Amino acid sequence: MSHAKRPEDRSGNPRTAATSGPAPTVHVGRAPRVPAKLDDVGREVWRAVWAAGDGAYHPATDRFVIERYCELHDRRAALLREVEIDGLTTVGSTGQTVIHPALRYVESTEKEMRAIETTLGLNLEARLRLGIAANAARRTTLEDILGSPDDD
Repeated sequence: MSHAKRPEDRSGNPRTAATSGPAPTVHVGRAPRVPAKLDDVGREVWRAVWAAGDGAYHPATDRFVIERYCELHDRRAALLREVEIDGLTTVGSTGQTVIHPALRYVESTEKEMRAIETTLGLNLEARLRLGIAANAARRTTLEDILGSPDDD
């Protein structure tokens, strides 16, 4: 019968989960000004992302990725407004009912947004992969980012 190895004789990966420390602070100070070309949704997202980052993003380099992410939010909002006005379906070229063409662009926009969210560590899996503690991404709630239902 075989016996378990003594701990000092064991090699390989430990069976414990890797621990991550707090995210490094790469910028101390105010977030960059909201770019003038952003619409209302993009402006809100800009402020929320910089606040949630809590010093993890650097204005000299990360602002371009964050700006692109905010532009995508503006695009998505505009496309969804168009669908809300026109309805989910429309009449196709041969008279058949088809899904609104803007929804295809909503889908591709959301795909781009998800890729950037992963890059910025804006979802749980990405934060864990990047070694950012969940609370280091700031104590921002979903309600802080999206607003309260009472705001409408």
